Formats: sequence, C-alpha cells, structure tokens
Amino acid sequence: MDAARRIVVSLPLAELWTDRGPLHAQRAERVGEAEIVQLLQGGSTFVVADVGEPLQWIPTADRFAFWKAELKCRLVPADVDSFDISSYPGGYCYLASGWRNPSSLPIVVLEMHH
Repeated sequence: MDAARRIVVSLPLAELWTDRGPLHAQRAERVGEAEIVQLLQGGSTFVVADVGEPLQWIPTADRFAFWKAELKCRLVPADVDSFDISSYPGGYCYLASGWRNPSSLPIVVLEMHH
C-alpha cells in the first residue's frame, strides 16, 4: 500500500506512519494538559488521527499555535474515560496519547472524536 494514500480506519490507532511508511513507535500512555505542555517544550509535535482521513502531522513551527487555538479547549482530560462530545466547541474533541519512537522525540497522537 502507498503510505502517502493511507487513511485512518479505526480508533484507537494501532500504529503511526508518514508518507514514507510506518514508524517504529509505540503508544505509551494517555496524556493531559500538563504532560502536553512539557512534551511541546521538549520539542515534541502533534499528529491528528481522524477516521476516514490520512494522519495530519502538525508542522513543528505550528505546534504551539495549534495547541492554543485548536486543542487546548477540546482536550479530554487524561483521567476521564467517559465524555460528552457536545460539551466541546464544534462538537468534537481529542484523546491524547504519548507515543515513543526510539529514533525521535515522543509524539503526541490526537485521536479525534466527533
């Protein structure tokens, strides 16, 4: 399969990929606001997983703007298992998890729910 045409088929996400192919990254744990801020300050970036769409890698230069404008108000707290999508702006939200990749900084994966 052409990695550049690959789409998300289900959540939770089982693996990560780029246009070049799969990444050797493993899901570590759910993360909340405090952990995301630390990861961003350490250089990590975001990838959005939305069923039916390709993974959306947020450019490193845009990660803080994305955090402030899009994610912060739609982030489901890490310690919450049940949530009401309608209580989030626009009727959608994100579950965030940290993924470890031996060859790069941790990646924050945002699974979109709508």
